[in-house]
Amino acid sequence: MGNFVASRRRFLKSLIPALAGFFGLGKFLSPRLRSGRQDVSVLTDDVPVRGALVLPGEGVAVTQPEDSLFVVLDLTCTHLGCRVKATENGFTCPCHGSRFNPRGRVLTGPAAIPLHTIPFDVQDGVLHISRNAET
Repeated sequence: MGNFVASRRRFLKSLIPALAGFFGLGKFLSPRLRSGRQDVSVLTDDVPVRGALVLPGEGVAVTQPEDSLFVVLDLTCTHLGCRVKATENGFTCPCHGSRFNPRGRVLTGPAAIPLHTIPFDVQDGVLHISRNAET
């Protein structure tokens, strides 16, 4: 009977760190929820041609892959919801390595779908980005 109690204690002692690790991993792999967002406006002159204007507080990037062509991207990775980072060639997810081009298309996975684009309009040199809870 003594060996059974000792075995059970060893099992429980090893179970606690395993459960802690499992829950920690679950938090890392869980998608992050989006919150309601407000509209944002930027000057079109502030967006570099063949570059990006990243607005980390709003979770968006405005790219201009070609002269007079603007694309507004949500910086949330479509794989598991991590925040992507701007690079010279587009965007990279620091969590799992997905890469996206300046238009948000997937270059390498594990993400299978492009970054979400956000509606906008341009009036008098100002780009108005429409952010709400549904984007």
